[in-house]
Amino acid sequence: MDNRTAFITGAGGFIGSEVAKTLARSGIKVAVCDIDDEKIKATVDSITAEGGWAKGYLSDVSNSADIEGAMNKAAEDMGGLDIMVHVAGGSSRVAGPGNWKLLVDQEDFVIEKVIAVNLFGAIYASRAAARIMIKQGRGGKIINFGSTVGVNGLRCSTEYAASKGGVMSFTKALAKELGEHKINVNCVAPGVVCRHADDETDWTRQYSYGTNFLGEKCVPEDVANLVEFLASPKSNFITGQTYIIDGGRSLAMKGTQE
Repeated sequence: MDNRTAFITGAGGFIGSEVAKTLARSGIKVAVCDIDDEKIKATVDSITAEGGWAKGYLSDVSNSADIEGAMNKAAEDMGGLDIMVHVAGGSSRVAGPGNWKLLVDQEDFVIEKVIAVNLFGAIYASRAAARIMIKQGRGGKIINFGSTVGVNGLRCSTEYAASKGGVMSFTKALAKELGEHKINVNCVAPGVVCRHADDETDWTRQYSYGTNFLGEKCVPEDVANLVEFLASPKSNFITGQTYIIDGGRSLAMKGTQE
């Protein structure tokens, strides 16, 4: 039985909930962190229904005191912290609908919100986790989420590209700081991740299968499996790396004109 513990931000969301459930299935205690109470409950209920341990923590990752308080409470409840996964984030949609715009037309509040959640959130959550892990003295795993857009860029997503590119650079720098404490810091950079219903129309089928070189559809389980590896002892000699999981899409951003 695995006796490790994990704190996952955005764990009520599309990818984050699958990450939480995947880690819980291996016996890891999971702190389900999100900004949405209902989504937290759904993930916690799903994990406990399968016999796993999960508890919810409401927090805004863009607020440093808020996320640090939630993580400290979770570590207390779980008996420590071994793994922190920062999944919370998103493109301009985190600031509301209809905000996909060229930079020259983009509003300040959208730029600020996207960077606050994606980049500041990763920094604040990682700092909170590092403080706990260093004090514990038993090492740990910190995993942040980048994006292929942070690698190659995308029109009408400049603020998103900047935030995710920042997360990947941040990962390298933090790995250098925390290596002496046996804390591994890595990054997962997904491409197009599809909902199971995303092959119902010609457009969604093209977007799902035609934007990668394998001709397959990436689903949340694929991403969660990569996180599970990076959170495991099998990755103990890996740090400061960004793992792109996109079926080769970022080789040429296949299937777009961007």
